[in-house]
Amino acid sequence: MQREGAAKWVAVAGITVLVAIVAVLVFAALQHARPDAVSGEAEPVPTFTLGVQTPTPTPTPTQAAAPSLEQTRMLGLGSEVWWRATAGSCTGPAPLIERSYDQGATWTDVTPTYRGITQVETLEAFSARDAEIVAAVADCEPQALRTYTRGEFWDPYPDVLAASRYIDPSDPGSVNLPSGPVPAPCPAAFGLHAFGDVITLVCDGRAWSWSAGEWVALAPENALAVTIDGSDVLVAHRSDDCAGVAITRVAASTPDVTSPVGCAEGADAAAPVAIAARGDGVVAWIGDALVGIP
Repeated sequence: MQREGAAKWVAVAGITVLVAIVAVLVFAALQHARPDAVSGEAEPVPTFTLGVQTPTPTPTPTQAAAPSLEQTRMLGLGSEVWWRATAGSCTGPAPLIERSYDQGATWTDVTPTYRGITQVETLEAFSARDAEIVAAVADCEPQALRTYTRGEFWDPYPDVLAASRYIDPSDPGSVNLPSGPVPAPCPAAFGLHAFGDVITLVCDGRAWSWSAGEWVALAPENALAVTIDGSDVLVAHRSDDCAGVAITRVAASTPDVTSPVGCAEGADAAAPVAIAARGDGVVAWIGDALVGIP
């Protein structure tokens, strides 16, 4: 009997040990399959680049704002005397008109302050030595003034004003033509030039020409200034191909056909700009410098 009881006890003990071993193994397997999380939250899914580096996006340069209307510049080149002017404002800074005998090396102030001018709208060298402006005087009323004394004296010519094309000094959204006023292509036009049948100006960063009773946008974008060369319009503008100020020629009759004139490398495209045709090239007044292009 005693041997039989001992045998049963050994068998029970063996089964208990075996169950305990199995339980330990099961617990270890479960722990291996479900490891402890540090915070109880799922770990992030890993990402892989496979050796390809994703470039950091390059910020798009912010385009410089166009100069204010009162900073508008004008440039006129006679064969003997060169002229330049700042527009000024009827309610702000006074305009400045200067003359040069040495192709821009030195300048002399010839502003006719005694005429009470407050704003200059156009400036043209109409002969080798003489110049003409359309300027606002008291109450921002336009007058056409001419000098036949190289800037020493300026006199009003009502008949010249009646035949002139210019932006209304009190309303930059209106252009005065001999036939009457017409709306500009935008509320703040500037830089108007007119010669023969060609009229051009800058509005909302584009150059425009007046054709068949309407304004036509010329091809170059980011326009800064315009002038006229025969039947063509020359446009100063910003361009990805020019680290400065680019000049492009556009035929007024074919506004989408352009030809490059040149580039003023290093010029400040954020500064006020004026241009004038000279021979096959252009003279540009940019910042403090006069630049020949090409």
